[in-house]
Amino acid sequence: MYLSQACKPRQSVFDRSRRDVVLNISDLLEDRIDSDRFFEENYITSGMGTLIDKAFGRLENTSSQAGTFLLAQAMGGGKTHSMIALGLLAKRPELRTKVLENNQVGSSVGVVKVIGFNGREADAKFGLWGELAEQLDKKEVFNDHYAPLNAPGVTAWVNLLQGEPTLIFLDELPPYLENAKTRALGSSDLSVATATAISNLLVAVDRPELSNVCVVISDLTASWEGGSGQLNTAITNLQNETGRSALRLEPVSSQGSELYYILRTRLFEELPEESVINDVAQAYAKSVKDAKEMDVTNASPDSYAAQLIESYPFHFSIRDLYARFKENPGFQQTRGLIRLLRAVVANIYNTDQAEGLMLIHPYDLDLNNDEILSEVKAINPSLGEAIAHDIAKEGFSVAEQQDSRGVRERPATTDFQDVAKLILVASLANIPNATHGLRESEVIGFLCAPGRDLSTIKKSVVDYLPTKLGICIGAKMADCFSKMFKIWLQNYTVWLILTTNRQLSKNYGLI
Repeated sequence: MYLSQACKPRQSVFDRSRRDVVLNISDLLEDRIDSDRFFEENYITSGMGTLIDKAFGRLENTSSQAGTFLLAQAMGGGKTHSMIALGLLAKRPELRTKVLENNQVGSSVGVVKVIGFNGREADAKFGLWGELAEQLDKKEVFNDHYAPLNAPGVTAWVNLLQGEPTLIFLDELPPYLENAKTRALGSSDLSVATATAISNLLVAVDRPELSNVCVVISDLTASWEGGSGQLNTAITNLQNETGRSALRLEPVSSQGSELYYILRTRLFEELPEESVINDVAQAYAKSVKDAKEMDVTNASPDSYAAQLIESYPFHFSIRDLYARFKENPGFQQTRGLIRLLRAVVANIYNTDQAEGLMLIHPYDLDLNNDEILSEVKAINPSLGEAIAHDIAKEGFSVAEQQDSRGVRERPATTDFQDVAKLILVASLANIPNATHGLRESEVIGFLCAPGRDLSTIKKSVVDYLPTKLGICIGAKMADCFSKMFKIWLQNYTVWLILTTNRQLSKNYGLI
């Protein structure tokens, strides 16, 4: 069954104005979030579920769990979404039964007081502590800490927070600490005072008087090294002073099937029954079996089918290839992949490609679509010229021209473009020691699909492509690459040459 019949995308997928909406803690604190829509479009991951369970255990005063949770994942990895999910459940008891179903978490506590600080709000006149006190309508408790600004001690925090169950979110702190360095306080600065205040807060919540108070902190160590250094000092101080550590949680697991659940929940409103998914998986497995009998791939049909059942309606290779570039500087991990695939899904359905596709593959990126191209170039900006020359340029790239005219009596297909896009996605990483490119058997394995003729791909595409990209096999081979193909080689790991002439590649220092 094709995607158009089996899967119904959410309307938000087609609404470009919603694609760039990023919720933050301020939206939660100011009640700007539609909680029903939020939980409808967001999957509760294992890490998020653990946070909810343990935080409510703390708020209900039924757990000896330390009162601080550190959400440790790179930018765009689900930290703020996890906070918002917990915050909505804390503020609205009626949501708990609906969202958590048979889970009794939070059943013995009513409305929880939720306060927080968004580090992107750098203009907090009375510091982080003043902002939190004001949200509790207890600003006067910290009167001694405003003029001049000075960090509240442990006792001051206890005096502010004791009483009703309270949930405190500290999000995006590193950029705030970076900015706070510029604000002098005597012989020190606001960043030092803020780090001290955080450290004292974390110690305070482990006091018996605050056994129903919980602090959740997000970290951005990889993106804000200076600020996170200050933040980690506070965490270290907590460990040193209490002998206990904050519980570190990863909102989205980099292993397993969570990523597929997140993508399905966010992008699709309706999905088919298991029997339909099994039929699709078996159809792909049949293609893999045929390719294996032709000795062009070593992929296992059974493994292929099992992975597709897990990943449907996405091809399982998307997760594996995403893992290569998710650590790219500036890339927003889960959020970034959602943005990219939202654009891909919208394009597939808007252009009626969903009428002939059973799955969404890595090579279904329409790089002539401005939005998709923009997302890909944001992952690795250095590849723009190579994409235009070799893959997509409104019919004038090398791959497009080869597909349009056919080669060696082979009818026109998208095989050249699909191979090129597979290599592109496999080579988007721009971090040290990154893996680039694919083995020939992997390329053909990922191309396996019902209706695709694999019998001529190796000869007509894999072996033929180098000759159309300017490769000259000979004594001066290293001098024969065009300027654009040199860019290709630098970024893609010469996968074709690796498979056709490994020794020659070694001689010219290409591998």
